[in-house]
Amino acid sequence: MRDIDAVWRTLADQALAGRRDWQNAADLAHEAGVGEKLTYKALAKPVSIGAVTRYSGGGFSAVDPERLVTLLASARSLSDARQASLEGAQALVESTDQYALGGSRAAVHHLGGQNTVASHAPAIVYVPQSADLSGVPEGDGALIVSVKAHALSTWVDGYTSPAQTYADLFAQPGWQASEFRRALWRAWFTIDDC
Repeated sequence: MRDIDAVWRTLADQALAGRRDWQNAADLAHEAGVGEKLTYKALAKPVSIGAVTRYSGGGFSAVDPERLVTLLASARSLSDARQASLEGAQALVESTDQYALGGSRAAVHHLGGQNTVASHAPAIVYVPQSADLSGVPEGDGALIVSVKAHALSTWVDGYTSPAQTYADLFAQPGWQASEFRRALWRAWFTIDDC
């Protein structure tokens, strides 16, 4: 995953959680786990589409969470994911000390913990870049994504963040992923943002 996506994900997740205002790019860079220079660059796109407004005295505000989530989702590709059997992914999770579940399983978590949407899409499992994937058998039951430790450290409940979950579902083919993505959208955006 790209560092620029980490900035957009942090902005989107914080906006969904109610934090809209930032005093400076350095604070955002710190939370995203990237450099300040990259953060300034990453802010250009959300500013240009009206999702972020810069203040003349410094700082900025995330004024449109839906556009931020959409921006992140439109940039997401699962081309960095490795296809694996579900059993192989489960064994990998058991052998690593840090992981996060994404996709439809994370969506269920963010929607309250009970699946009332659809059958699950193939699992998405995030593991540290240092994880050894050589013994994981290929298959179509799971997608394994290697990420920087910073991302995993921010997903403290064992699931990807809300914005990352939405972006993964947007990038994942199949009707199940679409149904879970739509359920998240309805939960977040059916009432106009004030």
